[in-house]
Amino acid sequence: MSQALKILDILIKMQEYSDVYLHKQDGLLEEIGLTEVHCIDCIGKTDHPNVTKISEQMRLTRAGISKISKRLLSKGLIESYQEPDNNKEIYFKLTVSGQSVYEEHKKIHNKAQQEWLAIFDHYSTEEQATILRFLVDIEGHYDRISAVEKEK
Repeated sequence: MSQALKILDILIKMQEYSDVYLHKQDGLLEEIGLTEVHCIDCIGKTDHPNVTKISEQMRLTRAGISKISKRLLSKGLIESYQEPDNNKEIYFKLTVSGQSVYEEHKKIHNKAQQEWLAIFDHYSTEEQATILRFLVDIEGHYDRISAVEKEK
């Protein structure tokens, strides 16, 4: 993955918390919350998504993902299923409505990605490396704060 894309991934994570407004402008968050949108995104991107996989990818507790998935199930955005050879594990898949949310979210991200990549074109590879190092340090800081919060 290029340095520009690594920088972009971190910036989008940071931006998502401040860009609830953009999602609301696009009408995406009228009926569902941003965390629910991100859970739908995770389900859409993951092979055989279950509570454990989703919680690891979203860095949320399994209990938190269970609550979110129950809301998404009740809103008809996801369905649960089991594999015929594994009656223990419950997996999720997007419904037609969930797929629509997934696609709209992807469009918003792609638009933001193109805007950021245009900015990165103004920086050399060395400058991007410095920016990346800085942002990785910031991400690590937030990860440490999040880990402490989860322990409480």
